[in-house]
Amino acid sequence: MTRFLWLLVWFGASCTKDNESGESAVDSSESAAMVDTEDTAAESPSGHDNEDYRSAKWCAECHPTQYSEWEQSMHRYAAHSPVFDHMTARAVRDTAGGNGAFCTGCHTPLGTMDGEPGTTMAADRSDISLEGVTCVVCHQAVATEVPLGNTSLTLDLDGPMQGPFGSTVPAGHPSSKGEIIDTPELCGSCHDVFAFPALRIEEAYTEYVESPAAENGVRCQDCHMSTSPGIPTSRPVGKAAVMEGVDLPDRSLSSHRFIGPDYSLLDGFPYADPDRSAEATEELKGQIETLLEHAIHIQSVTFEPGPESSSLQVVLESLTPGHRVPTGFTSERQLWIHAQVWHEGEIVWESGELDTFGDLKDSLSWDVASGDAVEDHQLVNLQSKNLIRVGEVGISDPEVYETVFPFDANTINRRSLEPLEVRPHTYVLPGLPDGVSVTVALKYRNLPPYVLRELGLESLTDRLVTFTIDTVELVD
Repeated sequence: MTRFLWLLVWFGASCTKDNESGESAVDSSESAAMVDTEDTAAESPSGHDNEDYRSAKWCAECHPTQYSEWEQSMHRYAAHSPVFDHMTARAVRDTAGGNGAFCTGCHTPLGTMDGEPGTTMAADRSDISLEGVTCVVCHQAVATEVPLGNTSLTLDLDGPMQGPFGSTVPAGHPSSKGEIIDTPELCGSCHDVFAFPALRIEEAYTEYVESPAAENGVRCQDCHMSTSPGIPTSRPVGKAAVMEGVDLPDRSLSSHRFIGPDYSLLDGFPYADPDRSAEATEELKGQIETLLEHAIHIQSVTFEPGPESSSLQVVLESLTPGHRVPTGFTSERQLWIHAQVWHEGEIVWESGELDTFGDLKDSLSWDVASGDAVEDHQLVNLQSKNLIRVGEVGISDPEVYETVFPFDANTINRRSLEPLEVRPHTYVLPGLPDGVSVTVALKYRNLPPYVLRELGLESLTDRLVTFTIDTVELVD
């Protein structure tokens, strides 16, 4: 059995005492983080010598549909993402190596188990490492650990494949009904990310545990493996595997694309053929648009013009019962209101517009910092803020600085909507003439351009997509 549990916690590692051998915990963390690891590449359960049966390619022969879905998924992209690679490199720099393999543990679990250091980038990863969250990471997971998160999984790579059904077919591989394969805890083992003592970077699972969805027995898999991303739907019924000459039972089939808010920024993913990859990525963006439309909308817009002052109220409603909106790595996720007031074909007031670099006009805008643009103080953006607080509350007023990355912060200010929350936002406008019209759009993108510039990936900014989730127009 392979026990895959992080024994060392990011940030705490950098100030841990040396062990008795004189080797620091940081130096040994990348190998010490995993225990009971065995060589799994020598012989596969099917008897194919020298074949790494951990690979998804081994599964593809009998599970071609699931393989083709996973092949395009962000679970596989996790080990290819240039943003991930460069952000990990930045974290290594900014924590003086204290993060170790903290990040790669979730993005490339098998590569980390095989001893790849946290500094390894996609170009140098092994083939199995480049599979990211591959089939066996979920289908040979037999237990989770407490506290849940940071890849707190126990894998049994010598045991049967774990599935949502018990096996009645002797052919293929040994399989059994898994205890955690269809539970939210399987997802939560990576989708809660934290660094002690108190920095909570991602809290999708923690949010779920306290949500109406959890109370009603709706699981992560019900929405993110459904035929319509973001909502539970009935599943198609068919054969979960294809085996010549074997009569297999019909099963309820789940999508293995695991639709979330991210997509590839690479020409060569998911396929070597750029045209084929572009087609697959465009199709995925359509699925993401469906997910977003199921997540949140503009409930109402009210505009009250006046000769001396005017007001505009926009009410947002979360349609998501399972977690906050946005969720996950909310330091990256931008979900904002773009509001405009028009008069005789000209914009007379606006909030949520972009600067010349494509960023919102907030405190991280380069144009605002240089004085070339005025900060949008009424901006409504549900993105989290990474903050550095200097000083203790109660002793003095702490100084607060905003930083780009969470690993440089000591607190995170979350502004996302609670599950099913309805939240009004009121803008104060100057006096406006008669005959104005109002346009309000709810927009989303998974990355702001300034993050790519900070990571030296400015060439990818043109690939960022802004999704317009909802639009409301008022005409006087």
